[in-house]
Amino acid sequence: MPSYLNCYNLQMKILGTINIRNVSASSLLWLLFLAFVFMVPISQWACVRLLMACLVFSFFVRSPQSHVILFFRNAWDIILYLLVLLVGLLYSDDLPLGLRVLETNFSFLAMPIVFYKVDDFNKKKLHLIFQTFSFGLIVSSLICLFNAAIKYVNTGDIHAFFFYELTDVLDFQPTYFAYYIIFTISFGLYLFYFHQVWINYKLQLIVLLFLFFILMLTGGLTSFISILLVLSFFVLKFWTNEKTKIRTQSFAIVVVMIIGMFLFSHLYKKLDTPSYKITDHWERLELWESSINANINPWLGVGTGDYKKELNKFYTEHQMKIYAQESYNAHNQYIQILFSNGAMGLIALVFLIGRPLYISVRNQNVLGALTFFPFLIYGMTEVFLGRFQGVVFFALLHQIFLTFYTNGRPQQII
Repeated sequence: MPSYLNCYNLQMKILGTINIRNVSASSLLWLLFLAFVFMVPISQWACVRLLMACLVFSFFVRSPQSHVILFFRNAWDIILYLLVLLVGLLYSDDLPLGLRVLETNFSFLAMPIVFYKVDDFNKKKLHLIFQTFSFGLIVSSLICLFNAAIKYVNTGDIHAFFFYELTDVLDFQPTYFAYYIIFTISFGLYLFYFHQVWINYKLQLIVLLFLFFILMLTGGLTSFISILLVLSFFVLKFWTNEKTKIRTQSFAIVVVMIIGMFLFSHLYKKLDTPSYKITDHWERLELWESSINANINPWLGVGTGDYKKELNKFYTEHQMKIYAQESYNAHNQYIQILFSNGAMGLIALVFLIGRPLYISVRNQNVLGALTFFPFLIYGMTEVFLGRFQGVVFFALLHQIFLTFYTNGRPQQII
């Protein structure tokens, strides 16, 4: 009998040790993931490697989920999108470029795997991701502003504070940087409106206004439209809800931002000259028409790896040599995927963007709608899934909200 008890006690100790190790590994994965989130708006080089580390480490963490079906439930739209890109390689001549496209979309594969291993993804963890991302964005904004100030002191050129010259120190496209800021402002205003202070009250106000200022410096027309839609929501929310002190203050911040938009719009008219274009405006209609007309197979597209070759060929044949030299894409996510992967690609993209938006509306999650609706606008003027900066951001948001609402315990975000 004593020997039996000794064996039982030994088994309990082993099981206890395994549980401790599992908890420790899960916690370490979570810390590693937060480090990745922090670096997303700061360094593409660093966040790629941190995401890869998260993916590798996740295979050594025991999944808290009951079965793998939950993984596919969170990621079936991503799997469909990646399968369409993969099939597009079969009829692509430029295989190396096609493989680089898949490499760019690596985040879509890694993110759901990592989230599948995150234990108990709840409101607290969602807010922590937002806070971590916000701090990273503040750091990157300060780096951009400091670098621009140094360039201005050395050259006396005010353009150092705007658009590409503002974000080139981070090797970032200003348009993608603007996406990051719009999400953070939307989340911050939403929490502020419902009196959810995630840092010091006054400091939170300063952060929101500072990020809005940086957003205005990015100079993108698409970002202006997107943030205007977000701000319009809070204006309508204020007039239709009961007035409180915190909501009145939120409304005042929104009004300041709207006035700031008009002031910056006036400033751009003075700084935008034929010799130096400070904004991202050009004739996108020609790019859209070219991509549609160059598509010889609307059902399959030209192939995941051949979009650049075929579009540049069309530019050259139709006396648009400047577009060919710059190798412009369609500058429209929907037309671009239709051109490269045909109707199936467009359907997969609609599911990819529409699914989290639909789930947010179904769960009456206003924040989710505010987060994903702007991507519909981004897709009209940019190929936001054409660069790692856009893919990693969308993949992160996609899994945050889908995991939050498919874990079997619907919760409120605030």
